[in-house]
Amino acid sequence: MRPRMLVRLVPAAILILFALHTCARGETLTLGQAVQRALAFAPSIASASAQLDLSTAMVREARAPLYPWLSAESEYMQAPGYSKAVSNGGLSDALLNLNYTAYDFGHRAALARAALYQSEASRYGVRAAHAQIVFDTTVAFYDLVRAQEIEREFMADDARLKRYIAVIKALRASGRAIANDVLKVETARNSVGISLSAARSNVQRAAAVLGSMIGDFRSSDLTASETGKLPDWPGKDLSRNPMLDAARRNLASAKAAIEAAQTERYPNLKISLTAGWEGINPPHTFAHDSGASYDGLVSVPIFDGGLISAHIDEARARMAAAQAQVRQVEFDLHKQLADAEPRYRLALEQLMLLKQAEPTARDNFALTWTRFLGGGSATLLEVLDAFQSLEQLRLARPDQMFAARQAAAQANLVLGLAQ
Repeated sequence: MRPRMLVRLVPAAILILFALHTCARGETLTLGQAVQRALAFAPSIASASAQLDLSTAMVREARAPLYPWLSAESEYMQAPGYSKAVSNGGLSDALLNLNYTAYDFGHRAALARAALYQSEASRYGVRAAHAQIVFDTTVAFYDLVRAQEIEREFMADDARLKRYIAVIKALRASGRAIANDVLKVETARNSVGISLSAARSNVQRAAAVLGSMIGDFRSSDLTASETGKLPDWPGKDLSRNPMLDAARRNLASAKAAIEAAQTERYPNLKISLTAGWEGINPPHTFAHDSGASYDGLVSVPIFDGGLISAHIDEARARMAAAQAQVRQVEFDLHKQLADAEPRYRLALEQLMLLKQAEPTARDNFALTWTRFLGGGSATLLEVLDAFQSLEQLRLARPDQMFAARQAAAQANLVLGLAQ
């Protein structure tokens, strides 16, 4: 009767201990909540947004020369120490000036396009930072899920072995087991206890890593809530990757910069208009000398010491670097995708094999344990071997689940879907 009573009481004790352990945990987060809090906390988003604001302002700066420039001017000057033939004795004016570059062979427009493409690249940079945070948070979240599942499995192992120790001790008291059998089971439980301690440490570490991503640096007892569903493979279309789009916009910006540099060699036509007062002494100036002026200026660079050629060469070098960057990004993305897909397929295959193998291992352990309790030819060593084989299959499942989720998250990052 004593072994049967122990068999009935131990599961109830396990449930109570598990409930207390769960209550002791801190805040429970879903993946969506963790991602939202990480996006709100991460400084990389603020940095990328600041770069976007800077690029947007640079676009306005590049477009400003396309419009007329209107300014007001007032001046009063007396020159008693100079010849009046040169200085007229003084100067006073109050003018409204209008300056405009009428034609420059597209120089200003090319500069504006270069700045616009750079601004678009910065916008994709914000998306890339967003996607990277989603990926990092997703991996950290599922790492915590894996650590929690392994911890729960070791807790269940520890409880099972406690029950088996009680049964073996009862069998020894009745003369059906020897002292060495008790030592073997206790040694197995001690080994599981060491693994359980390490598993709890891994849970705390994973919780601390996730907490640091969402701005919670004070606690390491977060709990991850997950449904157990594996994500589907997202495909192979790289057209939405923000890093690749940003690299292509940088290339377009470099091409526009070459055009802008080449147009520096062409003439510029500038027009200036003024209206107001201009004269020598203020009373006479504002009483009689009011009017207007207009001016047209054509400027052609003849010799600049190689400045324009240097600008063109610099722009071409930037374009060559941008082309290489596009190819490098494409290479890296294809490489990451080629690495992630086999890992995802392998993890699914391993999970399927584990699902098929676990019932057999469970039946094998149950049969060996029954043969041992029934006084058959099975030894306790065979029982422990069957138990360890079953537990290895159970412990492998969280690792393969994590591998599949990590590979899918990496593929979403590569394809620009982790946003």
